[in-house]
Amino acid sequence: MKAVKGEELILTVENKAGKLEAVTTLLKDKGINLRGISAYVIENKAIFRLITSDNSKAKEILKSLGNLQTKEVIITDMPDEVGQLNLLAAKLKSAGLDLTHIYGTTSKPHQSAIVVFASNDNNKALEVIAS
Repeated sequence: MKAVKGEELILTVENKAGKLEAVTTLLKDKGINLRGISAYVIENKAIFRLITSDNSKAKEILKSLGNLQTKEVIITDMPDEVGQLNLLAAKLKSAGLDLTHIYGTTSKPHQSAIVVFASNDNNKALEVIAS
């Protein structure tokens, strides 16, 4: 299991049909690959958490759609096997780390999956994963 610090873009916009298409069109048109996404609605606001191949460029184009913030996250590359997320969760729990959010991808079995999360101490989380 490998992990690195990364930056997540958090875009908050009015929730309307077509917002996902608007976000992905802007990224596609600038040649930016979307590596991770979580999206949900709270009180008529659509919130997109994005990991991209070029956050600098993505920030410039996405800020035209709404409120854009950034957050430090941990990007974990782990085998896509039964129990791997449980192993990560147990390590983080035993270190007393509290997660603020988590999302991920899957892949073909026995290949790599990506899990993105933030905690109350990302530096400690990196140390725990490395041990």
